[in-house]
Amino acid sequence: MIYLIAKQNFKMTFLPRSIAISLLFSLFIFSASSLKAQLYKNMETASKQYWVDSVYKSLSMEEKIGQLIFVRANYSGKKYINEVDDYIENYNIGGVVFFRSDPVSQVLKTNYWNSLAKTPLMVAMDAEWGIGMRLSNTVKYPLQMALGASQNEEQLYQMGIQIAEQCKRMGIHMNFAPVVDVNSNSDNPVIGMRSFGENPEDVGFKAAKYMHGMQDGGIIACAKHFPGHGDTETDSHLTLPLVKAKKRDLRNMELVPFEFLIEEGVASIMTAHLSVPALDRNKKRPSSLSYAIVSKLLKNKMEFEGLIITDGLDMKGVTKYYKKGEVAREAFEAGNDILLIPDDVDASIKSIRDLIDRKPEYMQRLEESCKKILTYKYLSGASLRQDIDTTNLISDLNKDEYWKLSEDLGHSSITLLQNKNEIIPISYPDTLKASVIVIGYENTEFEKVISDFMDVDIHYLSHKSDISEKQKIVSEISDANLVIVALTNTKISASNKFGISDSDIQFINNLSLKKKTILSIFASPYALNFFPNLKNFEAVTVSYQDKSYLMKRTSEIILGMAAAKGHLPVSAGGFNVGDGIETTKTRLTYASPKELNINEDILNKIDSVAVNAIEIGATPGCQILAIKDGYIFYDKCFGFHTYDKKKKVKHDDIYDLASLTKILATVPSLMKLYQDTIIDIKSPISNYLLYLKKTNKNDIRIDEILSHQAGLESWIPYYKETLNIEAWDTSVYRSKIEEKYPIRVADAMYINQYYGNRIYEEIAKSPLTQKKYQYSDLGFYLFRQLIELGTNSKLNNYVLNEFYIPLGLKNIRYKPLDFFNKDRICPTENDKEFRFQTLHGDVHDQGAAMLGGVSGHAGLFSNAYDVGVIMQMFLNGGSYGGRRYINPEIVEEFTSAHFVNNENRRGLGFDKPLLEYEDHGPNCKSASPKSFGHSGFTGTYAWADPENDLIYVFISNRVYPDMYNNKLGELDIRTNIHQLFYDACVKK
Repeated sequence: MIYLIAKQNFKMTFLPRSIAISLLFSLFIFSASSLKAQLYKNMETASKQYWVDSVYKSLSMEEKIGQLIFVRANYSGKKYINEVDDYIENYNIGGVVFFRSDPVSQVLKTNYWNSLAKTPLMVAMDAEWGIGMRLSNTVKYPLQMALGASQNEEQLYQMGIQIAEQCKRMGIHMNFAPVVDVNSNSDNPVIGMRSFGENPEDVGFKAAKYMHGMQDGGIIACAKHFPGHGDTETDSHLTLPLVKAKKRDLRNMELVPFEFLIEEGVASIMTAHLSVPALDRNKKRPSSLSYAIVSKLLKNKMEFEGLIITDGLDMKGVTKYYKKGEVAREAFEAGNDILLIPDDVDASIKSIRDLIDRKPEYMQRLEESCKKILTYKYLSGASLRQDIDTTNLISDLNKDEYWKLSEDLGHSSITLLQNKNEIIPISYPDTLKASVIVIGYENTEFEKVISDFMDVDIHYLSHKSDISEKQKIVSEISDANLVIVALTNTKISASNKFGISDSDIQFINNLSLKKKTILSIFASPYALNFFPNLKNFEAVTVSYQDKSYLMKRTSEIILGMAAAKGHLPVSAGGFNVGDGIETTKTRLTYASPKELNINEDILNKIDSVAVNAIEIGATPGCQILAIKDGYIFYDKCFGFHTYDKKKKVKHDDIYDLASLTKILATVPSLMKLYQDTIIDIKSPISNYLLYLKKTNKNDIRIDEILSHQAGLESWIPYYKETLNIEAWDTSVYRSKIEEKYPIRVADAMYINQYYGNRIYEEIAKSPLTQKKYQYSDLGFYLFRQLIELGTNSKLNNYVLNEFYIPLGLKNIRYKPLDFFNKDRICPTENDKEFRFQTLHGDVHDQGAAMLGGVSGHAGLFSNAYDVGVIMQMFLNGGSYGGRRYINPEIVEEFTSAHFVNNENRRGLGFDKPLLEYEDHGPNCKSASPKSFGHSGFTGTYAWADPENDLIYVFISNRVYPDMYNNKLGELDIRTNIHQLFYDACVKK
């Protein structure tokens, strides 16, 4: 037999099994036996030996036998068993095993029972996926099958450390984990999702990581269920399962992980209730009661010296052929140390006592097990008999880092198994008419994430939905060109097909024949076996469990907001163990500052600066966004829409971006026209706008205009000539929309349809100065005409369809009142010079307003997030979401300075850092020479830095209610915050 070794930095090579196992063991030489390095580090100390010997000598025969007995504390969700008091007082039992309950009551009961015990109790729990498996309001880590799909084995070690911390806080000394059964039978009703997978080496590696974490944290780990429960078709809780494998097959499969964990120093092993004829000819004798399996094989041949624990002795798999009391005696004779949950404690102790009375040689056997248990009580700290404090217990068990690791492990397990034409991540959402069908639950994170990003129809089915409901959905999605199906509300157990109905399977299979379908299964990977024609699907993902955070992350993978990293731990649905298609993250997502090694103390200073800006009246409110390495680590809202403090700023509130319009609408449009060779930026703009040929604008080039190097005037107050004394010129404006006055300027204010021509005429006739740097809006008015001529589309429609919708942006728009409720829009100035009203949803810039709210220099509204996405697209060299919008060389050209010799820092449309830094300038000190961005008159700012992979967005309505309030600029609030972000990102 050969094995595939592909761990750590090993080159993937096929090797004979003996060499493979040797290499597997050598990978962990650094820890040489976690048990011996940690729990056993003081194994031979005199104090330990003195305590063990003195306690042993103080015990009566029944009490020595009692130390081998670990009783059930409770049945899941039920009251604690009163008889435990008697077992402790009458027999001095060794320990208790807790089942489903709550943390506080368990701690109180632990303290109480320990107060009764002559010898301190050892407390155990079956917490395979963390104490949340048994205790309410605590953390559940992913099931081991999901962990088998994760390629981040170091996180498994950290999980073990965290579970050890939680166990210690609860006063638990032993965890019956990890499961090291190799699940080679997809119909296994009891192991299944509890196994790391079907590859014995992978199971051994991952189980060892988990084990090392727990034992390095001082908790006794337990490898189970020896000699291997993975290839069975019945449940040992209910009957005695049969393992049909031959001895050679057992050595090459089931026993491999146990061999590895023994070599690694696992503290204990649990014996299973199995019929294994290859190891014991008596088919009715459970392996847990077999001397040949427990003593000859495990203790002698495999040289295991740690604790040997039976599986529950009240299970039908072991009680089926034995009378009460006989089971515990047989388990003792077989060589087990801890007799777990015997069905009758009194009878069990009496049976063992009678055995020793008849055969005194078993006294040595009792001394061995009793002293071994006492030794582990000493090593695990159980001997200290410490009362557990309930103060802050729940919060201590729910630390943020615990929940985060749990989710990270689940995220890394999600497996993409099929991906035709690389449909995942979805890169062209604007070309799709998509429908999402969620089977099982309703209103999940899965469809929420997708619908927040793109327009989709959402449909729900329960597992019991009848054919008419399904036919109705088929009819409703008739025009869809992509269907995304999420299979949720599933079960862990293989019985009843993980809770998936036959009608679900038939519906999904039929759907894949008619529509391009992405199937996302939130269940065991063995559910893949229910779909005989998986090749019909465009893509298939498996998320292993139906947790909300997994639904969210799976949809993020589909959309490119996260990467798929998992690999299948078992063979299923025609896919092989190890299969998995890894993808890359192509869209922005969130990460904590801690994850990115960002200084949170400095981020707190940013909060203070923002709060102070509002307190001093620099702006009523603001949104601040910061992105590092493609992750949003800071996204906060401060203040209110206005100074009356009635409406708090929210993340989806919309602000007037002012001159950010230049880089978020005009510049990307010109980049695209330049890329498509429709324009040449080195050519005069008059080559395209022919009416400029006979003006002084004939020779000014597009790149000169973009760099504010063309000699254009700064601005022209067009609105002033349309006013009489404190009133509008009624030949120019009307208070209601009319045929000749269709263009909205503000509320109840509409301008003559031809007045825009006059604005362009004034620009054409305006004087030119010397060609040197002078900031000017005028050329960006002309760029609107240039873009509309080159694209045969209105500027607002062009950027919407070419950039914003494909990018998945739902908040950045010209003329926001056409798209959004007014309540979402933050007002700007109380205009007392031109429009004589508070501007709320209409562009603040007078010239842009007179053009109907659409211009190349102003007019855009957005929230901070959408601005951040476009800045990230630039930082990515013109690509985002797996789709290229602009070629990287074009982005490089536009974001570079072209007239440095003329002492002009500007790029093509973008602002750049000063050639020599000065205080109170447009950029903070740490902005690199390659960085680029822009500011806006209304109190906005966006900046991207390729050298530091940092994006900063600040948007506000500082002009409310008075545009002459410039505290925001005078106090350098925007650039000071920018500098703090740089300071926070410097590695500690």
